[in-house]
Amino acid sequence: MDTQQPLAGSATGTFLATEPSKAKIKTQSIRLLASGLMGQLSSKEPLVSLRKSGDFQNCYDVNLHMYLPDHARNVHLDENISDCGTIEIWNGPIEVRDVNILYDNPAGHPEIYAYSLWEIKFRYCVEGREMPAIRVRYVIGDPETTNGTVTSVEKT
Repeated sequence: MDTQQPLAGSATGTFLATEPSKAKIKTQSIRLLASGLMGQLSSKEPLVSLRKSGDFQNCYDVNLHMYLPDHARNVHLDENISDCGTIEIWNGPIEVRDVNILYDNPAGHPEIYAYSLWEIKFRYCVEGREMPAIRVRYVIGDPETTNGTVTSVEKT
């Protein structure tokens, strides 16, 4: 018996922007936990923990662990977390808040041989409507090369 349901509408993972919901980052910390890790030990997707803060109303605590290329520099969290949208997942659409992790990928390192494990912890407070989930994306910066600036590449 076939238990799979056909998806109606957008393809899985497709993001459709909706009206922003104002939110502000209150605290954050970024740590490099380990480097020189082999690629087969890493995950391309971040491990994300999101929970409602017990200390503050309308606030959430987020803990991210992610593997980035060893040569990634200027790792930071985008301060704008007010962008929202709907994403189609296997059991239907869900509203999400967009969270972007930015880093520079120097042009001198086109091949990736090893990875570093990073941790980002932050608390954000919502002033608009609440979202039931967050979507975390990597945004790779514009490295300078001898021929000028390389166009941004966004890894989703």
